[in-house]
Amino acid sequence: MGILKVALRELKYIIRNKRMLVVIFMIPLLYMILFGLMYSTHVVKDIKTVVLDYNNTATSRAIAQGFRDSEKFDVVGQVASETELRSEMENRKITAGIVIPADLDAKIKTGEGSTVLVIVNGTNLLFSNAVLSAANEIVGTFSAGASIKALESGAGLLPDQAASAALPARLALRIWYNPTFNYANFLLLGLAGTVAQQIALLYVASALSREKSLGTINELRPYNAIEVVLGKLTVHFLLNMLSANLVYYLCISYFQVPYHGSIWTFELLISVFLLTIMSLGVMLSIICKNELEATQLAMLFAVPSFLISGFTWPLQAMPDFVQMISKVLPLTYFVSEVRDLALMGISLEQVLPNIWTLLKMTAVFLPVAIGLVHRQLKKEFRQVEEKFTEIAG
Repeated sequence: MGILKVALRELKYIIRNKRMLVVIFMIPLLYMILFGLMYSTHVVKDIKTVVLDYNNTATSRAIAQGFRDSEKFDVVGQVASETELRSEMENRKITAGIVIPADLDAKIKTGEGSTVLVIVNGTNLLFSNAVLSAANEIVGTFSAGASIKALESGAGLLPDQAASAALPARLALRIWYNPTFNYANFLLLGLAGTVAQQIALLYVASALSREKSLGTINELRPYNAIEVVLGKLTVHFLLNMLSANLVYYLCISYFQVPYHGSIWTFELLISVFLLTIMSLGVMLSIICKNELEATQLAMLFAVPSFLISGFTWPLQAMPDFVQMISKVLPLTYFVSEVRDLALMGISLEQVLPNIWTLLKMTAVFLPVAIGLVHRQLKKEFRQVEEKFTEIAG
């Protein structure tokens, strides 16, 4: 009953505070309309790669070695079929695949030339661009090993035949999951997650600091720390779940970002993420002296977290110390998963590792937050009692 009473009390405050309701519901939607309109018209290395070699000759092995020698690619193995390649990519074990055709040697010998296919996961445009430029360089270098003039004079080939023979391996690129290089598909879902984090963190971080600033913390005397924390979190969790779902609905329905995953997997992921963020927010609200300080700290945390979450610029291309910071940010385990859910249609099994990571964070943040609230309430109540004693004296 204590949790329900605190929750009802918090809900009444939010309903009376029209500005808070506007920020919770309107600001995220306005952000997404702005970002959506901005994108509606429109050196990464060690990229995890596998080789699918249908040729298995010295020639094909030379091409594969070219990719192994490049710093842009990290060739982690070979696969036996395109189905296996797709499975590796959907499990996020690789980003690119090199497919060498079976007729490579035969077509080179006849002067027709052959095509090496490079498949890349297009959900992150930075990977796609890096793969394309590096693969062109590798295949071009391999092909330039023959001389058109030598072939024309020594082999008696016509100019067109000589060009094909001098460029025995050409490059073809196939983009999976975002074949049109749509920038909105690449960026919009991550921005939506960042906005959801910022709104949730901002108001939860001020939930208890507000009580201290307004001098109403003594009204919480009948409740213990667990009831206070869970009561406040309950209301903010429900409101922010509704707000976040509205934002993602706008992305998918109005801005036409494709969604191929399970809705229930998405709801599980976003609910765990918001719980983690709000548990962190309660900790911030206790650390801060007042509501303004809590707001500033929440903004300081939220703004850079998107930049180092690995959503836009890949984590593997960041310095080690930045990667370490990224690993303690809840957003890191959310935004890329949402994009892969939408564009790749990954399964719950593939999302579970990051869900477990978020739950582990919550298992740390929430008890610490409750402990801090317990200590803060005792301190505040003691100060109130001392004041009453002084007055009575």
